[in-house]
Amino acid sequence: MKKLFWFTTVATVALYPVFATADTSSISTTTTGMGVLENDYVKAGVNKDTGTFGSGGNTSPGLLFDSLGTGTFNTSYDYLTPGSPFDGWSIKIDGTNYTNNNASTGGETWTDSDGLSDGDGTLTWQGTNSDLSGWQVEHIYSLGATSQYIDIETNITAGSSASDSTVYFGRFIDPDARAADGDSSATDNVLGYSGIPDTNVAFSEATTSRYALGLYSTNDNVDAGITGWTTDADSYTTSKYTDSDGNTVNYGTGDDTIGLTWVWTGVEAGDILTADYSYIFGPSAFDAADEAIDGGAGGGTAGETPSSWGSVEDVGSATDAASGSATVTGTATSSLTRHTVSDDGEVQTVDRTKTTSTWDVYSDGTTGTASATTETLPTFSARVDQYSIMDTISTGINKTFVVTPWKEGGISQAKTTVYLNGNYGTVNTDNYDAKIMGTGITTLLALKDDWKVGISFDRIQLTIDNTDSDNKMSKTHVGLSNILENENFIFATDLNFSYNEYEVNRRVYIWENNSDTKGYDAWASQRVYIKLSDNLTPYLGGSIGRFTRDEVIEEGYFLSSRTINKKKETSKYGELGVRANYSIYGADVFGQASYSTDKWLSADAGISYDMTENSSISILASRLQHDDVDINKVMLRGSLNF
Repeated sequence: MKKLFWFTTVATVALYPVFATADTSSISTTTTGMGVLENDYVKAGVNKDTGTFGSGGNTSPGLLFDSLGTGTFNTSYDYLTPGSPFDGWSIKIDGTNYTNNNASTGGETWTDSDGLSDGDGTLTWQGTNSDLSGWQVEHIYSLGATSQYIDIETNITAGSSASDSTVYFGRFIDPDARAADGDSSATDNVLGYSGIPDTNVAFSEATTSRYALGLYSTNDNVDAGITGWTTDADSYTTSKYTDSDGNTVNYGTGDDTIGLTWVWTGVEAGDILTADYSYIFGPSAFDAADEAIDGGAGGGTAGETPSSWGSVEDVGSATDAASGSATVTGTATSSLTRHTVSDDGEVQTVDRTKTTSTWDVYSDGTTGTASATTETLPTFSARVDQYSIMDTISTGINKTFVVTPWKEGGISQAKTTVYLNGNYGTVNTDNYDAKIMGTGITTLLALKDDWKVGISFDRIQLTIDNTDSDNKMSKTHVGLSNILENENFIFATDLNFSYNEYEVNRRVYIWENNSDTKGYDAWASQRVYIKLSDNLTPYLGGSIGRFTRDEVIEEGYFLSSRTINKKKETSKYGELGVRANYSIYGADVFGQASYSTDKWLSADAGISYDMTENSSISILASRLQHDDVDINKVMLRGSLNF
């Protein structure tokens, strides 16, 4: 049963080597619930409502940069808040675009789950969409203590399969790069810089100061674009500018928006789509790019550029460089890991394959034909038979709930006998570590010399664990007995009811699933004891019962979750056994063995000692065996006769 397809990008975020350890993230004390990222170079607001940059509309901080690293931020030179603030993101699924924007105009389609989560240098926003059941988005904003860029990791969990198997994610901003007098909302906007392909960075440069703001990523499935305030997730793939001949060029001037577009194909329910990118700042495009590469921004490795890129050198302003004839060629790769989850009722298996695609990349944004190789990764597996194992152990425990006519050394002649029981046991079963603990009380009342009735109550706790699950079962048992005796036979009838509560916590791969349910056992049994002698009593009997366990619906990670149907069974079995008892040095020694047609073997042995004329103490050891289940139990019993 195919349940999961997980996409991950090739790049891994590396930490910039710094000595400072200051926490750069906080929740604003002036703008309710909004987040702030701040060090000596960068100060930014993170919007709790929309998951964008900005504190809502024109409220500062939006995006502020101090190239000297003095922590001095002039709100008049905010990259975001002047004019009509515009910083947003979109996801396009099945041709429908769902977007959020810092402007908070009421058209936002993604709703925050619980505001912002403040970590150590990180702010995390999570949201869902009421029109897209199961779809989730998470943005993790990070700012290093001395970083001159803000890293963002966006994780999109697919709640369903896209009809065309394609999902787009876009991130965009209107960059009002005002860092000095003379700068304006009109900026020089450029795709690419030196060895950075025009698919991986979109720059805006202030027209006077040349201060730069860029959206930068090292991912392979990303493109960059310049548009006229477009919010469509798939629109940031090219430039809106053309030359005098009508040909598209990667540079131009205007109050326009820059952004990045990611695309994933073959998307199925449960896929996790990851985009790594950064907002980078600098007094020039080269300074911004150089800091980003050194720090490993946008999913990169610190100090390195992807192998498909050329070297990145200071070629002046991004606008001047783009108007030249420089080109970058190379190869790009992406990886896709697919998980297939299946189970046979006993073991759940996660099969994994990784497909790596490689293609040529050209400086004009075009790509060659991709070639792909697929490798099989190690398989993960874990047990899912916890309920059936507990059911089997429970059946064995039920066989110990038998009220017999015996004083431990022989047939009791007392009018009333009260037994107090304490149980401890272990279970050996197919790599599970199981333990049994319990207490109980039984009362036998003689209505006549040859007629007794009894009632019993027991509470049993079963724990059963292994490396990938922690489980328990509680049994509450009530039993009624009727015992008739004559010179040659004893007829014992038992009516029993057990209420069972289950709890299962299991793990497979990195996923956890939890569940609980309840059920009951109800059964009647009849034994006939044949009094061959005072010391030897064979017996035969039978039982009929009904077992029910309610439906199980697991919670936790939905792709590995299971539903187990309600279980109803009728049980019937015959039984043949023998009991022997002897009196040795004032103590009663006894043993018993039986076999039932449902393939359970049991053996008991014990010793009882009369403390007084009306009281005794006993210790009993028992073993029950059925296929791969061995139950070993010790019971300490005290009895009072009246």
